[in-house]
Amino acid sequence: MWMHNGGIGGWNAGVKRRLVLDVGERWFGGVQGSTDSEWAFALFLDSLEKMGYDPDDEVLQEKGFGHSVLRKAILKTIERVNGYIRALPEDVRRGNEGDTRSLLNFAVADGHSVVCTRYVSSKTDEAASLFFSSGTSWREQGGSATPAGAKDYRMERRDKGADIVLVASEPLTFERGSANTENWVTVPTNSTLTIHNQTVLIHPIVDEFYSPSPSLKRSAKFAATKGQSTTNAVKAAGQMGLSRENSVEGLRAEMGRLGGV
Repeated sequence: MWMHNGGIGGWNAGVKRRLVLDVGERWFGGVQGSTDSEWAFALFLDSLEKMGYDPDDEVLQEKGFGHSVLRKAILKTIERVNGYIRALPEDVRRGNEGDTRSLLNFAVADGHSVVCTRYVSSKTDEAASLFFSSGTSWREQGGSATPAGAKDYRMERRDKGADIVLVASEPLTFERGSANTENWVTVPTNSTLTIHNQTVLIHPIVDEFYSPSPSLKRSAKFAATKGQSTTNAVKAAGQMGLSRENSVEGLRAEMGRLGGV
């Protein structure tokens, strides 16, 4: 399963043509439409195959490709997209300055692992928002604070396990700033989120757009013009000062300190 939230920069300025020509015939014929998201999936499958893993292998489909393989393939997909943009003539890139930046919030699942990205091909802009919440149950909450007829939910943790991991562009709660939002953790810009068994890992995407500084202030303007939110809706998550490489245990410990457990 594949998901893409955002857009590939310079898509109609020459990037689509370069991507289509670079994808193997096997995956070229499988694309039914013309959206950048469909072609990004074809590029991912092509990258997976070039790494030596056949996406149609029945054994791998049954047992899974492995979260590290999926993560490497999705990073290769981003790298190739950036390469097509760099290959555009300089006058084209200058003339389409805003359009050559990509918002690449990808997600891929093979039935055993999930790998997500929160990415923007810019050193100064913020990526589209991405959050996750983990626990043992996702329960409906009562009370009169929710809109009429609506239902509100909350992640609960009965033990140290993480039977459920939810990933969303925005926290799935009605009340911003309430205790419910403390269940949600912000995925840092230009990072991958890996979910496998009861483990959640965050890794930085280290490339030309990576910044090791946690205090770097990025602009939300670009994503907003593309209809994407970058707002850190979870104040608690912003206060955590999370490193980009944490297990779910480390995240839970920090959330417990903030009263989120």
